[in-house]
Amino acid sequence: MGQYSKGILFKKQINELMTRDWRIVFNPETENTIIIDEHGTEISNSALGFVGSEINDYINRREEETLGEKRKKPLDEFTIKRQGIEDYVLIEGITSMKSILEVYHDKNEMFIMEKFAVSPTNNLRYDEYNAYLTLEQAEKVLHSLQSFVDKKRREE
Repeated sequence: MGQYSKGILFKKQINELMTRDWRIVFNPETENTIIIDEHGTEISNSALGFVGSEINDYINRREEETLGEKRKKPLDEFTIKRQGIEDYVLIEGITSMKSILEVYHDKNEMFIMEKFAVSPTNNLRYDEYNAYLTLEQAEKVLHSLQSFVDKKRREE
């Protein structure tokens, strides 16, 4: 059951989903998709948000079943050496989900920032953001980053 129960937390949304017959309708002229019930009424925003979150979990589970488990821990020393990773920085956040931010550059000449969280309830990885910068892109970002650090240091 974990730290909370979806059945209790999302009771209204689950009830809306379970008590109606939903159809997914794709309009080829507008290339838009909507979800409507048997009366043609669109799904509520709150129920749609719940469905979107559940679909994301479903996709994560299916990907792990098909492609294997995603990495859910920081890079280890062996992997860092094997992949030629340099200047590795790990920043871990303490929240209800273990949050990991890794920053490094590699032998492919990319500066990489990966942030993800792992749910203790379902053990799925949720990518928060990934940035893969070339040298030229990193040079452009460097000025803004340094300016931010300098400004905040002066304010201290």
